[in-house]
Amino acid sequence: MPIQVNELSKHFKMFKREAGLSGAFRSFFNRKYETFHALTDISVQIEDGEILGILGENGAGKTTLIKLLVGLLHPSSGEVSINGFTPWNRKSDFLKQISVVMGQKNQLWWDIPASESFLLNQKIYEIPEIQYKNTLDELVDLLSVREKLNVQVRRLSLGERMKMEFIAALLHKPKIVLLDEPTIGLDVISQLKIREFVKYYNEKYKTTFLLTSHYMHDIQALCKRVFVIHKGASLYDGDFNDLVNRVNPKRKLLFEFNEIPDQSKTERLSENYNFRLDDTILYAELPDKELTKLVSELFQLGVPASITMEDLPVEDTMRSFFKDPEKFLK
Repeated sequence: MPIQVNELSKHFKMFKREAGLSGAFRSFFNRKYETFHALTDISVQIEDGEILGILGENGAGKTTLIKLLVGLLHPSSGEVSINGFTPWNRKSDFLKQISVVMGQKNQLWWDIPASESFLLNQKIYEIPEIQYKNTLDELVDLLSVREKLNVQVRRLSLGERMKMEFIAALLHKPKIVLLDEPTIGLDVISQLKIREFVKYYNEKYKTTFLLTSHYMHDIQALCKRVFVIHKGASLYDGDFNDLVNRVNPKRKLLFEFNEIPDQSKTERLSENYNFRLDDTILYAELPDKELTKLVSELFQLGVPASITMEDLPVEDTMRSFFKDPEKFLK
């Protein structure tokens, strides 16, 4: 496996300062510390070519995990192996195999065109000229930004800047890419284009992606598997759709009749199913099996003018999950 994480922990020693001027003096001469457990005994294995979603509330430990995986932090205990390398040794051959795209931090120089930053990356990663040109041509065409290459980065839109960030991150053909909130702040169309690009690139080059995002549509579109961190500890590792169904197994039904159905018949149905009927339109939120049975019985009341069945919004479902995640995973 390209990524193996075994019992990884990271603890920070934090200075505890008392409030006020007198408290500051007391704290200076009598320092007190407390230990913050950012990560505790995290273990996960990630397959080659996988897109893994890393989920958790703010402060759960996601960013700490990413910093450990790229070698920016040393762990308090535990082991990490990425293609045989230990990240915090920061060996050149390891650094050429990974890359990071962060939605809230730029690696491009703000006052020069992106093309100048790309040339700098070529030198840093020692990319041969032919490989550099071919890779750059492919990426700018895939992301439709060729006409923006020589525009000062500060003059680009947020969506255009994020596309340039992806190009900078992928020029050296890394085997593993960590995406930290890559669509944050983007409009719906730009988010969709970024998702489509990541999916296409992963399928073509079998690049391993680790994705952290608070936009559940990113996770739903790209990640079959998710790894959930809660209060610094591993809480769930498995299929994303299974998790969603465990939290809320219901689907939504909108069934419109051609005419107002017989009241006595709908009242009998209400004894077995929970729904709301407004004249000719019936609304229901039920588990999949119950919903299928209800639809079958509704057809006996009359031919529908229209029928719509859809999943409940995944954002709402996961919001409920993070309010009390342990409740759903008992």
